[in-house]
Amino acid sequence: MKGFLVLVITTYLCLTCYAQDTITEDIKYTREIKKLATKKQVKTAFQVILDLEPKTIKNHIELTEIEAPPFKEEIRAIEFSKRLEEIGVDKVWIDSIGNVLGLIKGYEGKRNVAIDGHLDTVFPEGTDVKVKIKNDTLFAPGIGDCTRCLSMLLTIAEAIKKSEIKTRDNILIIGTVGEEGLGDLRGVKYLFKNNKPKIDSWIAIDGGNIGRVNNQALGSYRYEVKFKGPGGHSWGAFGLANPHHALGDAISKFVEKADEYTSKGPKTSYNVGVISGGTSINSIPYESSMLIDIRSVRPENLDDMELILKKTSEDALA
Repeated sequence: MKGFLVLVITTYLCLTCYAQDTITEDIKYTREIKKLATKKQVKTAFQVILDLEPKTIKNHIELTEIEAPPFKEEIRAIEFSKRLEEIGVDKVWIDSIGNVLGLIKGYEGKRNVAIDGHLDTVFPEGTDVKVKIKNDTLFAPGIGDCTRCLSMLLTIAEAIKKSEIKTRDNILIIGTVGEEGLGDLRGVKYLFKNNKPKIDSWIAIDGGNIGRVNNQALGSYRYEVKFKGPGGHSWGAFGLANPHHALGDAISKFVEKADEYTSKGPKTSYNVGVISGGTSINSIPYESSMLIDIRSVRPENLDDMELILKKTSEDALA
């Protein structure tokens, strides 16, 4: 084949977390929870949550109908902050990256416990986010992941204030930016990188089944794989190296090896989510690229999958 191709693999989004190998029940913790559940203020708070359900649903619908794709969460963030202020938490602010933080002071206040829900949704700008109600169910893009989380945060904050619960530690109610897609947890990373305010414990509320609690972390590596060539006319330059052909071959080779690897051992997944490149049907593209997401509960598996991706992509150049 005439011409040449250049391969570029970029690990431009990378988050590594470590999962627990075993789960054991902490008897001391269980007893403490049962004891707390019997307290009058806690019982009152649960009743307040039930009484606030109409308001929770109202917040849910109204916040859902504010578009918030990654990197464009500002309007929703402002509205979320206003609602925290109306509840009467001790302090509300929006940090330099766009996270909304609401502080409920503890009587000691030596530690900060964060309760987080992300502001953004996975859906792009221009998506119709009008909520439709059918019987007892709400339908709209992003209504579960994660606008429900924001409405829950508001209700939790209001229940604490109305029940006059005094916690030992400070509570931070946080709406974070950039959880979805190319946002790559930028809001959460900013908080921990800057350590202002210092966060001692973190609870994240996210979309999923009711009653499910995760206490393990999931690692994620993300890549852009790009093939570049000289490009040309489909007839006049026929026979020139074609980046699309190389990318297709790379995907085929990667899937074959990745399927073999992920079929055994701790759960590991991969996804070719976006393919792009080319300018017209009758031109050989200058560039062809794909975005790949790889996840695993075991850090070493992520590294192994990276080697598979690099090797199969390089083989596609042959």
